[in-house]
Amino acid sequence: MQQQMSKLSILPDYSIDIEITHNPHNFALTNLFKMAARINKKRQFLFVSTVLGKHLAVRPQVPLLTGTLLAMMYHQHLTGQKVAASSAVVKALKEGADLSEVQNSTEGSLELAQETLFIGFAETATALGHAVFNAYDSNAMYIHTTREVLPDFEPFVTFEEEHSHATSHRIYTEEPEVLLQAKRIVLIDDEITTGNTVINIIQTLRQKFPLVKQYAVLSILDWRSEQQQKIFQQLEEQWGISITFTSIMCGHFNCSGIPSLTSTQPNILTQPTNNLTLWPIQESIDRKFYRSIAENKFVNSQPYLVATGRFMLTSKQHFQQKKMLQTIAKQLQKLRTDGPALVIGTGEFMYVPMQIASYLGNDVYFQSTTRSPIYCTDDLGYTITEKIAFESPENNGVDNYLYNIQSQSYTELFFMVERIASKEVVARVVNELQILSNAKVYVICMHEWEVEQ
Repeated sequence: MQQQMSKLSILPDYSIDIEITHNPHNFALTNLFKMAARINKKRQFLFVSTVLGKHLAVRPQVPLLTGTLLAMMYHQHLTGQKVAASSAVVKALKEGADLSEVQNSTEGSLELAQETLFIGFAETATALGHAVFNAYDSNAMYIHTTREVLPDFEPFVTFEEEHSHATSHRIYTEEPEVLLQAKRIVLIDDEITTGNTVINIIQTLRQKFPLVKQYAVLSILDWRSEQQQKIFQQLEEQWGISITFTSIMCGHFNCSGIPSLTSTQPNILTQPTNNLTLWPIQESIDRKFYRSIAENKFVNSQPYLVATGRFMLTSKQHFQQKKMLQTIAKQLQKLRTDGPALVIGTGEFMYVPMQIASYLGNDVYFQSTTRSPIYCTDDLGYTITEKIAFESPENNGVDNYLYNIQSQSYTELFFMVERIASKEVVARVVNELQILSNAKVYVICMHEWEVEQ
């Protein structure tokens, strides 16, 4: 395809020039992202994904199908043959039609000849990586990195991500011997900018997996320069391994100007609030009992879910866990009315609420809270128009944000939390959601609290 040049305004006197060099499915830029300013001196702009369900609400099938498309593109790379159903996936993503039908027909539709380990990067790509893994029926394992610190558990892998708002990644698993059966390793992130994070993790993984010679990197966007691409070619030769990249869109960008961040940003919610009513999950859930320590040293002793893939899932385990999520969705369907509903995940806890949302029927949307501090203004045409700021429900003391809740009128909001460290913190978020929206707000707690009346 011909190279595509675009100039996008982020804010007055702050813009980005984008050159698209690879776009095999001919997506428009806005099919995949919009621009915003970020409150971070390391990097003051952000590609706000329109397909991830992180900062903007989307139909839950959209991020699931985005992962499916990446899996199909990787399958084509491995076999040299295009997956017939990929055209239907692309059409569904572009047009927003037949999303459920296409998703149902493509889950678990791909096969792998060799045992392959898929690794999703926290926090934004935990669900994207899981969605890639979801497209395979066997010979696949999935695990995602985490920012969380588990004091009773030695990390299997630790590495750094320099430009991120939170830099340290860890991988925890109870079954390293299962992971070590991998013959290939596939890394999944929403965006590759310099490739430094990829270099850091591969450098670490090579020590753990000396026999693995084939690495692949899957991403929605790949912005590496030609020089940065050459670095990987040099590393392949130096390390004696293969590193391939598969992305939905590739190109280069250059920001110009200085962002003027002048509007008032919200304070972290700290006001006292009423007791919180939690909606109990009646389904038996597989859990892992580990503590985590937040950055403010607060200890969360609530259990993790097996279904997230945080500690590793095989294909067989994954499909068993999905049956449990379908049962939970049937319980929540009883709370649905005729209007649009929004399911809200928290931080790294994205895939489980996203998958549950996909089972709740029509007119259901999904998005997640995030650590990423995006600049907010109601200037005409700007991407992020409003936000609330609060402590992380799982890791108190860590700032989290939720954006554009008022973008449409919902009748129900399902706020799903894997591990509630403090009900007071969650109650503040619920109180703010009730102020912003006329929707009925349900807090879905994935562990066992006594329900307050």
